[in-house]
Amino acid sequence: MLEMYFPPSFFDIMVHLTIHLAREARLCGPVQYRWMYPFERYMKILKGYVMNRAHPEGCIAERYLAEECSILCSKYIKQAVEIGHKYGRNEEFDNGLLIEGNALSKAKKITLAPEMLRAAHHYVLINSDESRPYSNLHLEELQRLDKRLSKNETLLHNKHKKSFAEWFEKKIKDESMVQDVSTTLKWLAGGPIDLSLSYTGFIINGVRYHTIEADKSRQTCGISIEADTLCRSSAKDNSMKDSPVSYYGVLRDVIVLSYHAFQIALFKCDWANIANGVKFEDGFTLVNLHEGLSQSKRDPFILASQAKQVFYSREDESSSWYVVMQAPPRGFYEMEKCNETAFTPFETSRLDYNEDHDEPYARIGVDGMLCDA
Repeated sequence: MLEMYFPPSFFDIMVHLTIHLAREARLCGPVQYRWMYPFERYMKILKGYVMNRAHPEGCIAERYLAEECSILCSKYIKQAVEIGHKYGRNEEFDNGLLIEGNALSKAKKITLAPEMLRAAHHYVLINSDESRPYSNLHLEELQRLDKRLSKNETLLHNKHKKSFAEWFEKKIKDESMVQDVSTTLKWLAGGPIDLSLSYTGFIINGVRYHTIEADKSRQTCGISIEADTLCRSSAKDNSMKDSPVSYYGVLRDVIVLSYHAFQIALFKCDWANIANGVKFEDGFTLVNLHEGLSQSKRDPFILASQAKQVFYSREDESSSWYVVMQAPPRGFYEMEKCNETAFTPFETSRLDYNEDHDEPYARIGVDGMLCDA
């Protein structure tokens, strides 16, 4: 019947195999009870142990014993890599002072301009879990000292950005004289050193990033972040409210700030203008990556741990608009969540089971062979 619709070249070995799959499943049952693929694959490994073809069994036994001993010893050596353990391509590891992430390129020493260094340090302070309570305390103090700041959110945050680092350093020094302060807060209050490290590639949260200059054959420079931003509901509305806003841009540089005892990685990005550089059409998010990118030069930094990778697909060669596409990191699988409220336990008392009834344990309804004892 199939030959009436398909040419002879269609019937290769794979098509021929599917004809027998249904019959094999009916005769033999589930595949895991008769699957020989794992054993055939392991035979390939054992054959690779043979170095002397005159004594293949001896080579396999000796190599297998040596490998077992090496694996056992590697588990008791502190810095030894366990034999046979496969590490993920984007897996992070402990690399010294750096808190999160792992660099992919050779470090380049740079000196940030004083304005950029202050902006980077301020972003680290307001996004650090340990210094965030002090940030809220500083905002409350500014509103208490100046009543105008409580009515103007923009003026309040500008004042907070200019004076928080200096206020935080003085506050930590005063508290350290009275009580014990964590080492992290002391180093954060002291600020980063002038000399920073620059990288063209970075791995964090299982995602591999490259700067736009180094990203020639890959699309790993797209960055997205959702942040709370002061927004107005309309042009006539003077009241400002914090609302979550999605920002889209490209990675320009990976900068690692050194706080002596630890290091923090920052992404320096060129961000699209959210006013006229981002639009939504037909269910897609479009971003303009050629105009208005210079408006965020005063505050281009985000923590590397906050970044989410996106990909940009250009509408056509002449257009400056790109369609935003998202993909999960490699090795990440979003499993379906089970609704616990929907599960109802089954009552075993409802089962009609007779212990005296002798039930046959042989599979019926299929071809078989009787064997005498």
